[in-house]
Amino acid sequence: MGREVFVNQALNFADYLHTIKWKTRKQFSKIIDFVGEENLKTAYEKGKGVICLVSHTGSWEFSAIMPPVMGYETSAVSKATSNERINKLIVDARESRKMKNIARGKSYPKLIDALNKGECLIIMIDQDTNVKGVFVNFYGRPAYTPDGAARLALETGAPVIPMYTKRIGKSKHQFTILPEIPLVKTGNNEHDLFENTKNYTQVIENIIRETPTQWVWMHQRWKTTPEDVERFLAEKEKKNQINTEN
Repeated sequence: MGREVFVNQALNFADYLHTIKWKTRKQFSKIIDFVGEENLKTAYEKGKGVICLVSHTGSWEFSAIMPPVMGYETSAVSKATSNERINKLIVDARESRKMKNIARGKSYPKLIDALNKGECLIIMIDQDTNVKGVFVNFYGRPAYTPDGAARLALETGAPVIPMYTKRIGKSKHQFTILPEIPLVKTGNNEHDLFENTKNYTQVIENIIRETPTQWVWMHQRWKTTPEDVERFLAEKEKKNQINTEN
């Protein structure tokens, strides 16, 4: 299974390079089958924007660029890579498909603005990153998970639509758009952030179970522990007290 994970990633990278100049749905239809577009269309027509919940399954870069390729106004939030050339290659390729790239870091107002304009917003929450999050179970273990998708959904009312790409054979992919995930909104913000993030993570876990070797298992998904967060908060509180005394 470990070998197959890396084989799949190599094949995805090769397909990405092969299609780097493709811009239209007709071109991508040569290697990608589209399933469930009615789910995205229904959500998009509500006019509240759409939170496109993408996971690092299969060729996730295809997942990210498919909404704009399909004709939907789309923005995406992403963290710049350490390699400037690779980062420029990715951003240029996205923008050539009419995607608006939003760099991570004090970007929240831009995300709200994109949704308020009725756009699709590509967002990923299946990795342990240095952003606000909560601990929810992922394959039976507490995993620190970004709560940005839930926060945006609660604030804007934008529907959350899961979508993912999986490889079917060596040269074909299937891009699947699932139905909207119902929003939990009780008025208790902390509870709602947790419950919605938990529900989103459960959908992603189910997607990964379809083709386990197409997810990025080399990522340290459980690296942050509850103890790490407690230690961080304690240190932050200590610094705040010192600053207040000074």
